[in-house]
Amino acid sequence: MLLAKLIKTLSEDEIRKIRDDFQLPERSRLIFERIATSPSSPPNAENLVKAFRITKENFYSICSEIVDECVRILARNEEFSTLKFYKSKFLYRPFVTEAQRIEKRLLGAGEKKTLEQFYEFVFLNIFQFPADGIDLDLAEDFGNKWHRSKQHPPINDDLYIRLYVTVHRIGALAKKKKMTLAQMSDSARAFLDPISDDAEHSPNPLVRYYYYQAEWKAAIYQNIEGQIKIEWLLRSLHVIQENRSLFPPELEESVELQVAYELAMNCNRAIEGLEIFRKFYREQTPETLPGAIYLVRFSRVAFLARDFAASRKMAGEFERYKDSLTTPTIYISALLTKTMLEIIEGSSSTASRTIEIAKASHQEHFSLANEVVIRGLDTVIALKHGNLAEAEQLVERNIKWLRSRRLSLPTTSWMYFYQMIAAIIRYRMIGEPIRITLFEHFTTDFRSEYPEFFFLLENEMLDLQQVKNKM
Repeated sequence: MLLAKLIKTLSEDEIRKIRDDFQLPERSRLIFERIATSPSSPPNAENLVKAFRITKENFYSICSEIVDECVRILARNEEFSTLKFYKSKFLYRPFVTEAQRIEKRLLGAGEKKTLEQFYEFVFLNIFQFPADGIDLDLAEDFGNKWHRSKQHPPINDDLYIRLYVTVHRIGALAKKKKMTLAQMSDSARAFLDPISDDAEHSPNPLVRYYYYQAEWKAAIYQNIEGQIKIEWLLRSLHVIQENRSLFPPELEESVELQVAYELAMNCNRAIEGLEIFRKFYREQTPETLPGAIYLVRFSRVAFLARDFAASRKMAGEFERYKDSLTTPTIYISALLTKTMLEIIEGSSSTASRTIEIAKASHQEHFSLANEVVIRGLDTVIALKHGNLAEAEQLVERNIKWLRSRRLSLPTTSWMYFYQMIAAIIRYRMIGEPIRITLFEHFTTDFRSEYPEFFFLLENEMLDLQQVKNKM
């Protein structure tokens, strides 16, 4: 029910403003109040239909009128105000419905200049919604209409639009539950290979920027050095710096933060990455998509740099604003970092509760990256609790899962993680010494690829190091 979703996004001040200016009949006001009283768990449609003794069709018609009244009161009086309002509330479906309604009106009126501005607004703003909810084919259709509406489009303008969408298509591959990492990489190349030569040599800076960004995202699905990924980002940053008038001012900062995150996550340069994140800290909140992404990445980078206080502060912002979170997938990432902090602090019971919250949301909002981390954290928590039988079962289950997703060696070093936990369990249960080759692979290959998980097992590694030294 759209009305319930809308009311859930409203602040107390906005609710108060609607109450003060509400101009619909009393029955509409009463329906609004019934839902506004408990926005987190509103009464369902059937109960409201019975309570107000109206038909379901009449009920939905009234709800639609109430939504329009809320928008009238809260949306600013400016061009595309309703679209801007829905975007600000991250309500994708009504945004698209309203866009299609406006398009039909503008086409009927023959307003060519306004139509071009409209297509530009819709295309650029549709990607401000959470990635897992966007219809990318529809988005590209709006982009192509924008291109065709231009009287004098720039050179390679159609290629720019195609690459803009391609960046998001490649990023969306991680949401595909049944795809292996190799299949994701192949799909990314299928998007890029037919246009890569034209894109790299295009005289249009926008084309080159989005091509380099797309190559960076495609590289995420490949087992390549972090520095190579950073090279793609630096190329895109160079394009911005040479053509600043063509790009929004915040985009340069965004790419610098992408570089900082890669430095921390894949190049063992977390302290350097953390300094860049600190430079751009302006008390961001998770109420906007860029703010949410910034905070979760800041938290992870601070964790890797062992500034656990900063990591906890950034992850904690999601708890302060959890009623207005922009995207569940990012919130899950924040919960996973919070779980790691609780494990580091020795609060494995608290970590168990936090990971369960993350898993519940993850069921609806799948991401391969989060799935890998959740499985790893589940296993670490069982080990830290001393539940060796459960930890052993999780090791066996997760190794099978890695193989089913073709995430075994040499694609990723996650296998060493589970082999190491299995070795720790055998050492504790029967005193079996650690294999030197496994110890070396874990402390070099796995540590360089997943340093945050190495931190989680640091105490166990110190015990094994002592055993190794005695051998």
